[in-house]
Amino acid sequence: MMGHPYTALHTFHLAVRFQSLKCTADHLHLTESAVSHQIKRLETQLGFTLFYKSGRQLKVTPEGKRLSSELSASFDHIDQVLSDPANTPINAITIYCLPSLIEFWLLPRLLKFKEIHPNSELVINYHSSSPDYLDEHSLRIGSHEKDDHSPYIRSRILSGETIPVCSPIYMKPHQLFSSKDLLEADLLHDHTGHSWKDWFALQGFTLNKPTQLLYEDFHLLKMATVAAQGIALCPEALIKNDLKDGKLIALSTQRGNIGRYYALERNKYADASINTLIKHLI
Repeated sequence: MMGHPYTALHTFHLAVRFQSLKCTADHLHLTESAVSHQIKRLETQLGFTLFYKSGRQLKVTPEGKRLSSELSASFDHIDQVLSDPANTPINAITIYCLPSLIEFWLLPRLLKFKEIHPNSELVINYHSSSPDYLDEHSLRIGSHEKDDHSPYIRSRILSGETIPVCSPIYMKPHQLFSSKDLLEADLLHDHTGHSWKDWFALQGFTLNKPTQLLYEDFHLLKMATVAAQGIALCPEALIKNDLKDGKLIALSTQRGNIGRYYALERNKYADASINTLIKHLI
């Protein structure tokens, strides 16, 4: 990589992140033309195209995506170090976790971890407050689709595939004997808004109803389902106790959100304490 200038590679890295030459130029205090010239020179050196335009959107080519995935963690790490001139060491481990996994999965494991490592300092935050860059002392626990790409190292912990469920209270006044019957039911949606459409499509049905009830996180979605607000596609791994206790009833064995999973994410430069925690958690 000696023949490839650091500046141009860093500019490319930022352009991928911002998906805009103008935003990249503003961030670097350059003109948009200067950024464009850097990218073009880099493309000439590499021998392949990094970006293409789709309407007004800046898109990354497959070759550009591969290069970006190799560069992103390293450049994020460099930016983090340079942003802290004192380079003050941080001893605490910061965990960013989905609300639905905190009580059910994380806290019981952390109690045991603290018994073994009583001097460890842990900071628990919601996943939504997670920064773009995970430093060496941070761990993120979230949901991912099967084709997701990330510059971070992932360790899978649970399947995120879903099944349709409802409360016994909701089921009583409704005729729910087949998948087709569900088309007319009150459908509760997760943050993507596409899960139900995909679920019906797997069975040859088309869902034309607009999305009316959308919940940001599974924690809210499950609360609404238990409260008999409608039918939801819930991760089976997270509702086993609710099914066993009769709070929720499974309406079909057909799974949705195929390939979705929950995982731990960490920087490849993660501190040894992060790796020790991960080994305990999984």
